[in-house]
This record gives sequence, structure tokens and C-alpha cells, in this order.
Amino acid sequence: MTHRFFSLLILLVTVIIVPVANGQNAPIEALLITGGGWHDFETQKKLLTEGISERLDHKIEWTIVHEDEGDPGHQVSVLKEPHWADNYDVVVHNTGFARVRDPNFVDQLVKYHKGTPAVLIHAAIQSYRFAEPSDGWFKFMGYQSMASEESRTLEIENIAPKNSIMKGFPATWTTSKEEIFIMEKEWGEITTLARAFGEEMQEFQPVTWTHEGDSTRVFATTLGHSNEIYQKKEFLEMVANGLLWAVGEL
Repeated sequence: MTHRFFSLLILLVTVIIVPVANGQNAPIEALLITGGGWHDFETQKKLLTEGISERLDHKIEWTIVHEDEGDPGHQVSVLKEPHWADNYDVVVHNTGFARVRDPNFVDQLVKYHKGTPAVLIHAAIQSYRFAEPSDGWFKFMGYQSMASEESRTLEIENIAPKNSIMKGFPATWTTSKEEIFIMEKEWGEITTLARAFGEEMQEFQPVTWTHEGDSTRVFATTLGHSNEIYQKKEFLEMVANGLLWAVGEL
């Protein structure tokens, strides 16, 4: 009787402890960095965080750093700190800091980001692009764009329907007015998930991709220019899936 009692007790303790030890109930700790020029980041941060949270089975806890709305040359304070990304499972960048030109700032940003997954949205991809001679931001996301076409309604093509991020998405879907970024160079290798046709360049351009380099998963989309797209089902579901893929939970 005593032996059977202790065997049952050990079994019960194991069932209770294992999920906690595996971290299955732990929330995703996400840092959103936002602010800068040309976009309504005040509205977008609310639509983005709420839209992603509503679509995840996982609990997600957001920390939002929103600095210097309207100043594209601002250097976000948290990114100047050593090991700034260590306490987060993923960092979401929705920024307009194209006029940050200090290569040392960009190099430190990338150095301490490595190992922490990233989600890059729209103007974050063209942020830091003039911080010469640093090319760290380009290498980090596997992609370089220095210019974009005029905003217009886009038809997005799902070119990776078997990919876990894009599975279940329609073959095509239409956006509100968005900008097509012109890819100048691919750094390393990206996996393009969706594309749109650039009328000015008369060729297709990637609008969504993934990149894995230096042990860091990066999900990126050039979409996210207008406030309207942050209310669009396809966009929010795609970004939510990209975030889950980045943290290894999709």
C-alpha cells in the first residue's frame, strides 16, 4: 500500500511540474520599438499589438518603446544599452528612422539583437539605410532597399502556399494604398513568401520574406504603410504567423 501510494504521488508531481519546466505556460515577451517619421505610429501601435494578440493562442505580453514621433533621425534610447534584447523573446520593429546615420549606433543595435528573433514592418526595413559604412542592418534582414515606388493599391501574390506562415492564405489579395520597396541587393539568402508587381520598375518585388542568419530568425514585410492595412485580416494574420515562426511556436 505504501509503495503504491508513493508511486501515485510521484506520478502526480511529474504531471504538475513538467509543463512548468518546459515553459509551455509562459507568455511570449515581445518588445515593440516604434516612432520616427512619415507614418502614424501612434495609431498603428494600438492596431498592431491588439490585432496580433487577438490572433495568437499563446499569451503575449507587450513592452512598447515609442520615441520621437516625427523625427526620422532619432536614436532610440533602449537600443544604446548593452544586451538590450536579452529579456525578450521577439522584437517587433515598426519605425521610420531612415535618417539615422551613425554606423556605430546601427552596429551596436545589430550586435545585441543577434539571437533574439525579429519582426520587421514596412519603414523599419528602410530605417538606418544611410548609416554608412555600416551594412549591418542589411545583413541582419538579408535585404537592402534604398527607395520605393509611389503608394497605390497592390495585388499581393502568395508564392509560398505550403510555407507554415502562408498556409491557408488566398492565392492573391488586395491592399489599401501601400508602397512597393525596390530591392537593390539580397544579403545572404531570403525566402520570399509574397510579392507584388512594381509598375515603375516593371518587375515583381518581394513584400514578405524570412531570413535566418547568425542564429537569428527574421520575419519581414514591406507592407504597413497605411493605417488601413493594420485592420486587414490578411495582413494581421500574416504578421501574427511570422511572429510565431520567429519564436519557433508556429
